[in-house]
Amino acid sequence: MKQIYLVRHGQSTSNAGGKAQPNAQIELTELGQQQVAEVAEWLEETLGDSVDEVHFSRFIRTQQTAQPYINKVGIEPKVIEGLQEFDYLSFKKTNGTTFATRLQMADEYWLRQDPRQADGEDAESFHEFCERVAGVLEHFKSLPDGNHVVFTHGLWMSMLIWQLLGQPCEDNGHLQKFRQFELSIRPRNCEVFLLTLCEGHPPAITKVRTCAPTPSDVHAT
Repeated sequence: MKQIYLVRHGQSTSNAGGKAQPNAQIELTELGQQQVAEVAEWLEETLGDSVDEVHFSRFIRTQQTAQPYINKVGIEPKVIEGLQEFDYLSFKKTNGTTFATRLQMADEYWLRQDPRQADGEDAESFHEFCERVAGVLEHFKSLPDGNHVVFTHGLWMSMLIWQLLGQPCEDNGHLQKFRQFELSIRPRNCEVFLLTLCEGHPPAITKVRTCAPTPSDVHAT
């Protein structure tokens, strides 16, 4: 049996309404640093020495979130390609814009965007995002039995839950329904969900750590 503890990163500068940055380069705020210290303590108390692997995405904020826990357990972390956040707004378009403008751009994206069309050359389509998350789920199934801690992102976690519920990602209607769904269940910064994978049984996921709400930006990043 595999038990995968999915941790959303601490509050980022983007979550706090800071200036637009390339998604991969967004870092944690001072509050975010406090949050990741707390979730590291929680993970240590919950898992003790019973952790086999630690993973994060290639985006800086998940690596910063993982570091206090890595310092405690001394496990060499691994990057999982595909674990990064949905990069749906082109930075070429958001660069230099205000937070209010980016909110409007996000609303327009979810209302009108073709799921198979990206917002720009430096963005990805909704369909590509869906396939990427599905690919990581298959990777999770190939991991050795045991406890795994995975530091990831809000929209990514919401999409995983969407797929575990058997929901489709094919047309504009599905894109809009996913948006409504993720707004209703979006993990807060440093909340933890437990994904259980057991051969012969369907995957199961449940929230195991709840946090107080903090500001969240248009990307849920």
